[in-house]
Amino acid sequence: MWRFLRIVCAFLVGFLLVWGFINLCNTEPAAWEYLVERVQFIPALLGTLSGVAWAGVVLGALVVLTPIFGRVYCSFLCPLGIAQDIVIRLHRAMDHLRGKKSTGSAHRFTPPVPYVRYTVLVLVAVGSLFTGAAILAWVDPYSICARFLAGVLNPLAADAANMLRDEQVTAPAWSRYGWLLLLVGGMFLLPLILAWWRGRIYCNTLCPVGALLGLLSRRPLIRIGMDPNSCVRCAACVRACKAQCIDLKNYRVDTTRCVNCYDCISACEHGLRPHLVNPFAAPGTEFGGSLSRKNHSADSPMSTSRRAFLGLLAMSVPVAAVTSRPAAATPTPADGNNTAPATSPPGSVSVPRFLSHCTGCGLCITACPTRVLQPATLQHGFSGFLKPYLDFTQGFCNFDCTACSSVCPVGAILPLSRAEKKRTQIALASFHSERCIVYGHQTECGACTEHCPTKALSTIEGKVPCYTPENCITCGACVDICPQHALSLQPGGEHVQIDRAKCIACGKCSRVCPTGAMTSKRLMVPVLDSKLCIGCGACAYACPVRPERAMQITPLSRHGSAEVLHEAPAQNPVSADEFPF
Repeated sequence: MWRFLRIVCAFLVGFLLVWGFINLCNTEPAAWEYLVERVQFIPALLGTLSGVAWAGVVLGALVVLTPIFGRVYCSFLCPLGIAQDIVIRLHRAMDHLRGKKSTGSAHRFTPPVPYVRYTVLVLVAVGSLFTGAAILAWVDPYSICARFLAGVLNPLAADAANMLRDEQVTAPAWSRYGWLLLLVGGMFLLPLILAWWRGRIYCNTLCPVGALLGLLSRRPLIRIGMDPNSCVRCAACVRACKAQCIDLKNYRVDTTRCVNCYDCISACEHGLRPHLVNPFAAPGTEFGGSLSRKNHSADSPMSTSRRAFLGLLAMSVPVAAVTSRPAAATPTPADGNNTAPATSPPGSVSVPRFLSHCTGCGLCITACPTRVLQPATLQHGFSGFLKPYLDFTQGFCNFDCTACSSVCPVGAILPLSRAEKKRTQIALASFHSERCIVYGHQTECGACTEHCPTKALSTIEGKVPCYTPENCITCGACVDICPQHALSLQPGGEHVQIDRAKCIACGKCSRVCPTGAMTSKRLMVPVLDSKLCIGCGACAYACPVRPERAMQITPLSRHGSAEVLHEAPAQNPVSADEFPF
């Protein structure tokens, strides 16, 4: 029953995880589609530090369940652990088809090497002190698996869907990384290769989450035990063990390495079962045994207390690392230096905070319906490699969408209501009239104003200057009267040059021109009110000018709050005896 329960839970976790990352509908996912991502250990830890309530509940549940049942997270919930179990199962099935006898040589008991896994844990904890979540992004088992699903499986699924149906499915632009994408695949395949060779060796040597949970599961209340009086030493449990943690010679199961897959229970015919034990019983006597103290000196109360203290010390370092990130040093809009190299998603509060919490799992990238969220190369710097940023050449941030803040499992993007999202200022638009079609080609466009959801962009009638060099006598009258100094004589004095970036379409130049070389054309020109702009990028995405668009988006380092346009309600007509018109 125990193994069956584990298989059912692992199947549901794997299915929901893959389903959530494929997301080919380009719609905001439902809550159940990203439920699995919220019960992962590192995301729950970072979410708790970000003040997310549900993350604290999940982290508390995992921390409580581990001392009771052992490392159930590693086999029931961890996606990378589930993937390793699948590989191990395939290896055993292949051996069975080839008629190869299972001798257990690949999964025999090996002595623990705690200095390796605890060294990795301490290095990750200390590294987090200086890099925030940058180190965790590459060692967290969930993020390793999720990044592979987002960067490899999602684009492949989109390509397959495009071949099977007429409607085109767009995927995030992971392919532009070329060989760098091999790094994402390599980090996912490394644990699987080790699993094919030696079982769960990665989980018990290199995984910091496994090392941390191993410290919490040294003496679980419900543990797998071997009764020396019933065991016949058939070694079936040893051959079935994935973690190489069953010491048949001393009738002992290393609970710090046991991942609770319960394969040994299914293989054993002589009473190997989980037992509720007395946590204060002397080592070796929990199941009625009377083993020598020599064989269990490593599990003495003094040794357990010392290692538990070191484990708690290692746990405190990443907590202090993330919480001590200098958020206060982030420039505010009042500083006049609030720009950033790239735009972070709405709800991330600021770019530095976002980079210190995000693990780059890519879930928000696959969930974004407009594909404006794209994986970064160096837009965020080295610490933001493969983390999301808003690429306004690929899409725009939908005014009514809160998908990224809803699915983020680590709290890097805090949940936002639709009303809060519509006021969150993540960037600022700027209008470059010298590139605009209205000024450059003297024809009306209005694409930017039509797509602006906050009415920060509007149009007014302006007198756009039109210059005919053949009629110009270079008298300089237009140059002298221009209030913006937008007109100047070219070197040699033969023609007048118009600086469209300075021109305000006032029409004075055309009124003073004696030959008609400078005329004005009445057109609707765009006007930008920055106080109403939220930086969604709809104007830049809609702008038809290429390669450099007339509407440019400047990212904000710390997000602000935009004003809301309050239009006066229509007045009721005053009644009169006669028809008012």
